[in-house]
Amino acid sequence: MKISIFGMGYVGAVSAGCLANDGHEVIGVDPNQTKVDLINKGQTPIIEKDIGEMVAANAASGRLRATTDVGEAVRGSDISLICVGTPSQLNGNLDLSYVRRVCEEIGSAIKEKGGFHVVVARSTMLPGTMRNVVIPTLEQYSGKLAGKDFGVCNNPEFLREGTAVYDYYNPPKTVIGESDPRAGDLLVKLYEKMDAPLVRTDIEIAEMVKYTDN
Repeated sequence: MKISIFGMGYVGAVSAGCLANDGHEVIGVDPNQTKVDLINKGQTPIIEKDIGEMVAANAASGRLRATTDVGEAVRGSDISLICVGTPSQLNGNLDLSYVRRVCEEIGSAIKEKGGFHVVVARSTMLPGTMRNVVIPTLEQYSGKLAGKDFGVCNNPEFLREGTAVYDYYNPPKTVIGESDPRAGDLLVKLYEKMDAPLVRTDIEIAEMVKYTDN
């Protein structure tokens, strides 16, 4: 499959390396030109066991590359994974400015794209964020309807620093909160080889699972 991953931080870089290693075509997207250049040279932007070798091998094979161009990434993929940070604020709330900005950019790109595109949030967010922030922003900037013209899923990750690659391939569960079955069906294809319970559920439940596990 063709996948774009937004945010080449910890979760994004691990997801990019593992998905490319599984044979998918992956485009990493980050506004930081240094991170983009590192990946295109076959070097990892993070320190994590096994990721360096994965990035090097898959960049060399052409399955993994990176760009700062959001439109190019969305046009060249079927699924976009949002892996940007949601840092805690002083009052305990999560800072959603990065998520909101990425949704504006992806929405604008979807507006110009034909076909059914699926947007998948893997960032940590409070239950209700998908319905109140992610989906409205995508709809506003694309001029299209979620669940009809494009798909939206919440697909939490359960990665620990130091064992992230092992955790990716040995998850306790795979949770997909979906706007519609078509979007969920497409995302399930990424995890066909995973030996883990698959839970397809409502978007809010997927958000709560991640927040509770954290």
